[in-house]
Amino acid sequence: MKRLLFFLLILCLIPNEAPCEIIDRVVAIVNDEIITLREVEEYVHVEKRDRLKSVDDYVLGIRLREKLDMLIENTLINQQAKKMRIEVSDREVEQVVENIKKQNLITEEELREQLRRENISYENFLKGIRMGLVRSKVLARVITPDVNLTEKRLIDYYLSHSDEFTEEEFHLFHIFISGLRRDAKERAEEVQDAIKKGISFEELAKIYSDDPSGSYGGDIGFVRKEDLVPEIREALKNVKEGDYTDIVRSRYGFHILMLKERKKGKVLPFEEVKEEIKRRVIQEESEKRYREYVEKLKKGSYIEVKI
Repeated sequence: MKRLLFFLLILCLIPNEAPCEIIDRVVAIVNDEIITLREVEEYVHVEKRDRLKSVDDYVLGIRLREKLDMLIENTLINQQAKKMRIEVSDREVEQVVENIKKQNLITEEELREQLRRENISYENFLKGIRMGLVRSKVLARVITPDVNLTEKRLIDYYLSHSDEFTEEEFHLFHIFISGLRRDAKERAEEVQDAIKKGISFEELAKIYSDDPSGSYGGDIGFVRKEDLVPEIREALKNVKEGDYTDIVRSRYGFHILMLKERKKGKVLPFEEVKEEIKRRVIQEESEKRYREYVEKLKKGSYIEVKI
């Protein structure tokens, strides 16, 4: 802390023809490191919707103070990584970038173009990936991976979330824009704008959809919930009959769906959903342990927030 204050003082004592001018603002101090307003602004300048999935690790774009809290947490995790001598190689970062390109079916040029459209520098994109890898390594070191998955715990979860394990079918109309198109996102946005203006979904499907169902106005009939890709399942959760989803991005491209009818059936047997329940319980437990670890770091650190 003393080193930090001394450094800031020296900056203003360096001889200069002009008076010392503040070009940024310190918004938080975490032990002997500072966080500036510029850093927080860089962290939040991307809107939440329609971004690359991996950017989610470092930009969520909600509120300044929330993002400052996340930057404080990242700073604490980085400090722990240095103490543990944990490092992330350039090769590890490059591998994540390659996986992003494969998952999104895009080239290096298309990746850079999308980042440019989202006003994210490639350097900041790589920083975000590196931070995610550092965080994963620290947590793997300090958080016990074992979770006590007793049969009783799994059954209790099943009984308390039975509505989430109900057979469900959706009668859907679908417009699909292939991710292989260079203008895929723009086409999806054109469709979305046209729907808002009241243009028929069926007519738009015939014009824009890359799915064979486009010839039939996008009607794909009834589809079981478990047969849908996770992104579409999530998007349909709160959609009412007759309404449309927002643009949904999957590894294949962009989707817009209209829900014509929803059918609910019986609750799925416990054995059929047991593996999904295990996955959920482990995820919830990991998040809980992460929060506990971060709170412990905060209590043992000097943190001063200036906004």
